[in-house]
Amino acid sequence: MRGLSQLAARCAGLLVLAATSAWAQQEELWLETRSAAPVPGQLVLKKGRPYLLTMQGTFTVWGNNVVPGPQSGQPEPAPMFPSPGVATRNVAADPEFVFAGVKAPGTAPLRSSAIQISLDGGKTWKHPASTASFNSTDHKYAYELLGEDNALQVRIADKPVTDNFGRLKIFVLPAEELWLETRSAAPVPSQLVLKKGTPYRVTMQGTFNVWGNNIVPGAQSGQPEPAPMFPSPGVPNRNVGFDPEFVFAGVKAPGTAPVRHGPIQVSLDGGKTWKHPASTASFNATDHRYTYELMGEDNALQVRFSDNPVSDNSGRVQIFLLPGA
Repeated sequence: MRGLSQLAARCAGLLVLAATSAWAQQEELWLETRSAAPVPGQLVLKKGRPYLLTMQGTFTVWGNNVVPGPQSGQPEPAPMFPSPGVATRNVAADPEFVFAGVKAPGTAPLRSSAIQISLDGGKTWKHPASTASFNSTDHKYAYELLGEDNALQVRIADKPVTDNFGRLKIFVLPAEELWLETRSAAPVPSQLVLKKGTPYRVTMQGTFNVWGNNIVPGAQSGQPEPAPMFPSPGVPNRNVGFDPEFVFAGVKAPGTAPVRHGPIQVSLDGGKTWKHPASTASFNATDHRYTYELMGEDNALQVRFSDNPVSDNSGRVQIFLLPGA
């Protein structure tokens, strides 16, 4: 029995490793605001795949302490992550905002674009998009990026940089990838456990057919596409009229394509309840890609295809899972 207990313990350890392996490629970078040199990552961000960029820290771009004024906001006494070998002074900026030292007519905090990223090998640079509110507690912000088959590069756009002070901690997190085969009714679980009350973002992309024959367009049916974006292996291709959010071909009167539908269902409570995630997105005829916001329930995400029978279906759906930006 003791041997079995030891074996069980080892297996449990392997399960823990498996559960964390999907996001094991998380990469950490440090941006020194006293340097204008871009900081490159080693991880190549694959084209069209989502990644979560997190930036945290405080810094200053002035050589002297910030003196608060009527609109300036309150500086903090020192950076979260100091630049080595530099005398400490107060700070007024974080990755997304200038929160002190603002002069009239501005009022702190003000959005800043000093921290820039490049996804195309350094050809173009921009501050990543964000609608986040000012985070005065931990100065941490998340941004969702789409890869371009290059490593991420990060820089500070400021001149001169020699009077700056403070570093930023940066993480790049790849999305967990799942594949839903429409010819199977078996749920597909994520490795990641979605923490209760924490927002997550799910992206689904693909086209499929739930009939054994080709779709013949009718007056209201819409135009089918000749084959799935991601074919089911070992199945002859036929045309398709469905994506994760819409029926866009094969609709019969009185309906008119595209029509919302929900055979792709998710469960957040360990498989007790299932539903199609909420969406207000318009039909995406270009890449059949849709994004859904979910709230964790301390369980892995599960995704299934609700159809009977599934044996005449054709096509797969690619699913990406990330913490909410």
